Amino acid sequence: MHIWNRMTIFPKLVFTFLIVIIPLVTICLLINFRSERLVRQEITRSMQDKVSYYMHALEFDFGSLVKLQQQYVSDDDIMNLAYASIILSNEEYTQTIKNIQKKLLIMENMNAFVKDAFVNIPALDRKVSAYDYDPIAPGEAAAFNRIVDPSGSPFVFYEGSLWLIHPYPETPPVGKGFTLGLEISGPELKQSLAGFLLNGEGGAMLADDAFHWSETGGRIPVDTASIQDLIKQRVGEGKTSGYEVIPGKRTDYYAFYEKSAPLGLTLSIVVDERSFIGPIRQYTAWLWWIAIASVLIVLLFSHRLYRIIHTPLRRLVTAFRKVEIGDLSARLSDGSKDEFNYLFLQFNKMIGRLQELIDEVYVQKYQVKVAELKQLQSQINPHFLYNSFFILHRLAKLREHDKVIDFSKYLGDYFKYVTKNADFVRLEQEVSFCKSYVAIQSIRFETHIQVEIGEMPERLRELRVPKLFLQPLLENCYNHGLEDCVTGGMIRMRFADGGDCLVITVEDNGTEMTGEKLAAISAILAGPDRMSDSEGLRNVQQRLKLNYGENAGLTAKASELGGLLMTVTISAQKENDHAPTDYRGQ
Repeated sequence: MHIWNRMTIFPKLVFTFLIVIIPLVTICLLINFRSERLVRQEITRSMQDKVSYYMHALEFDFGSLVKLQQQYVSDDDIMNLAYASIILSNEEYTQTIKNIQKKLLIMENMNAFVKDAFVNIPALDRKVSAYDYDPIAPGEAAAFNRIVDPSGSPFVFYEGSLWLIHPYPETPPVGKGFTLGLEISGPELKQSLAGFLLNGEGGAMLADDAFHWSETGGRIPVDTASIQDLIKQRVGEGKTSGYEVIPGKRTDYYAFYEKSAPLGLTLSIVVDERSFIGPIRQYTAWLWWIAIASVLIVLLFSHRLYRIIHTPLRRLVTAFRKVEIGDLSARLSDGSKDEFNYLFLQFNKMIGRLQELIDEVYVQKYQVKVAELKQLQSQINPHFLYNSFFILHRLAKLREHDKVIDFSKYLGDYFKYVTKNADFVRLEQEVSFCKSYVAIQSIRFETHIQVEIGEMPERLRELRVPKLFLQPLLENCYNHGLEDCVTGGMIRMRFADGGDCLVITVEDNGTEMTGEKLAAISAILAGPDRMSDSEGLRNVQQRLKLNYGENAGLTAKASELGGLLMTVTISAQKENDHAPTDYRGQ
């Protein structure tokens, strides 16, 4: 299940379709294999029955010849020629031979297997056939005159031919009177064997028990000697009929055999397995092709279905990713009327509604932050007010009229700037205000504290900055860093152009900065809600964060002068709309 959950849609589709297709194809293949086995059994049984039938047909044909020979043994003409030829006149002798030849011709024409019918008469040393009257060939008497075994084969194999012999008498001296003989036609036998074949394929073989003689019909597809050895071995084991499977390089071969005890012959038919299993094998091949085609169809169909599902999903995911990065302009359209078109329409409605909600929330947050800025700004203004009146009171009491005049002028410039109805001013205006503030403090501290304000980067003089964000830093130096300074106090303000940002540093040589003090100041800057005496720093930090985002603000560290070094970082982009970075672009 874990693997399934990790799969994408495409392999899930393929796997699902294969689960449906594979069992169907498997069932078809199993049915085909079972059918092949049944057909093989039926065909082998049928072939074995055919071999038995052919052998019985041969037994009938050759058996009728044997019976005819037995009838001719007692023929008067043959008896007279064999035993009474010496008392026959020439005319009777000739007539007897002609009568015998007519009978032999009848015997020859009765069966197509008979090539020649003859009678060997040893007393006359003559061989009478249907058309000839010749001397007995040397060796024939010895080959043909043998004791006949009623339970054995009636055939004699001589000079490569098959002979059906019946000597008279059958007991010694065998053939002393005469020998009736039939020569079996090899071509006719070969043609008959070829007619036994299934669809004319394979080969048939007729052989004696010892396989000294054999005749074949058709074409035996395997080595004849190996067939003979195998069948001879099976017959020797007492198996008079059956079949053997002979493995081949490309296919198997079936050798069906049947032994005839009366004839002493064995009929064998060897066929290629493809001749009767071929059609089923072809169906099996087609089934495999169908299985392969089914898999390909599953892949193509799954791919098509995957594209139908995946393409709209990919468009939808791409649109969601745009929304994720803040791009609410993503819209989806589809010309079809399917379910994905409904999803696209709902997505567009959702984005439209989301845009409306974001606009509402942004306006609300903007109004809240403006109110917070106004509140923070209003908190900064009173910090300096009560101190200024104490100084003015002291100067008037000491009757230092010139300083009162200067102080009141600086104080007027100060409050004119503070009460100015603007949230953002140019950088040079903010720095000019800081100089007025320093002038007021110089009257207060006289020569005890020196202040250095560096030059502003020329290109950033017109940069719009929050009003009253530098004065609290100077005020912090006076009130905390140099609070106990009697003489030699130093405050230094520097400006640096950071390219896309403005960096301002304010440092003093006041109280030595320890790790605990730096940690306390950093805690004030990090937690805007933390209550402390450094309200000015906290307010400035909040205002910078609200206007420029989290990348802007104050950082504190120890100064090389010995006191505290405050660093201000704000955006230097002139097109800055002074909206917080977190909401810019919504």
